Amino acid sequence: MTQSIDINYGGRVSRFTLTLIDRKRLHGFKRRIALDEQGIECNSALLTRDGRFLLSAGSTADAYLDANGDVVQRGDLVAVDAEGKPLPTLLATAGRPQPVEETATLEDFLNHVVTRVYLLETETLGAVLEKELRAGTIFHISFRARASHTETPAFLLANDDGIFLVQAEACHFDFVGLEQAIAETDNEWEAEETDGDAFAIEMDWEIEHAVA
Repeated sequence: MTQSIDINYGGRVSRFTLTLIDRKRLHGFKRRIALDEQGIECNSALLTRDGRFLLSAGSTADAYLDANGDVVQRGDLVAVDAEGKPLPTLLATAGRPQPVEETATLEDFLNHVVTRVYLLETETLGAVLEKELRAGTIFHISFRARASHTETPAFLLANDDGIFLVQAEACHFDFVGLEQAIAETDNEWEAEETDGDAFAIEMDWEIEHAVA
């Protein structure tokens, strides 16, 4: 099923068709095939712990159980927060124009880890949005392929190769650079003033001791 997204910016709705870009399309892939002695391709199977049954592909499935061990239908599951309160359901974005007002800085974009990238094929493109994208503007947008309980960060941007929608996750660590301040330390060894010769002698002794 082809996914699409409608974006409302500058008083005009632009529509795009999404094509997922995966590593196979960019770099190709290899497939390792197991053959038997006669050169026939082998199929994967699972052996039960007692060794009595061999289960072919498609013979197993996941099931949700409640505290009593009864099966719970997937549609009856309810997402809750850390306090046990039900989370609101966020509808899928397909077929619903998404307003775009907030722009993202390059630093904000780089503070995310990319999880998926979509190439956007233009069906209709508003002149104002096209102008901003060509100028290098990065937009925060809402994108959900299906109903969800969480908002996944997504960015809309363009370069010479096209227009892209990038899904991402926020980084939970800080980047360091040349201007990063050195943290204070209470390490006694670093606090001691030692010269290079003393360090070299100690290293020589460790080398000789190891050889001996």
